[in-house]
Amino acid sequence: MNKKNKFVKPAQFAEHEIIKAIVSKEWEHGENLLPERELAELLGITRPTLREVLQRLARDGWITIKHGRPTVINDYIANGGIGILKSLVSNNEYSSNTLVRDWLEFRVLVLPDLALKAILHNENEIINILENAPDLDTSSKEFANYDWNLQMQLIKQSDNAIAKMLFNDLAEIYHKESSLYFSDQKTKELSLAYYLKLKNSILNNKMKIKKNVKQMMLISLKIWESKNKNN
Repeated sequence: MNKKNKFVKPAQFAEHEIIKAIVSKEWEHGENLLPERELAELLGITRPTLREVLQRLARDGWITIKHGRPTVINDYIANGGIGILKSLVSNNEYSSNTLVRDWLEFRVLVLPDLALKAILHNENEIINILENAPDLDTSSKEFANYDWNLQMQLIKQSDNAIAKMLFNDLAEIYHKESSLYFSDQKTKELSLAYYLKLKNSILNNKMKIKKNVKQMMLISLKIWESKNKNN
């Protein structure tokens, strides 16, 4: 890390630079952070501002502060939580294909059960969304917005607070990837078939809801992997 000029918001700049150094492994987990005076000078900020930043990073799990001892860099993947996930997602340079793939795999595991719970709780809300599905001529951006709204309504109606927070933090990943995903006409066709199948299962056979949702989430994962296999 090289010394930088101050930004308009020094604390945000300093936080960004420290996280970047950790994610890029310029600073490895288990290492001690630079002494406060040295780090403040390197970042071009005051020590009080640095302390504020370090407290926030410690709260999210990036570092561990021990009074009277050097601050230690944590293994953020092994020990991180929602705060770290939000930082990774909101900064494109921290995001990676691994993070996207892991989210899509996670979605396969959790969304089918949450979808069933949501529909049993308020099927009319979900039916109303499905009856207003887009068509093949809809732009990829509008199609993606519809698809995300459907997912978020399934999460909302499931009444699972943790799922709501996770999906809220993952919205930026979704919208970043979805334009490419829905630029393919075949992908739109598959999604429209899924919306219809989900609607029919709600109306006629709720035992098929989990199976239909899981099948589509697996298809989405495979399509994404095929589009990113060389990255």
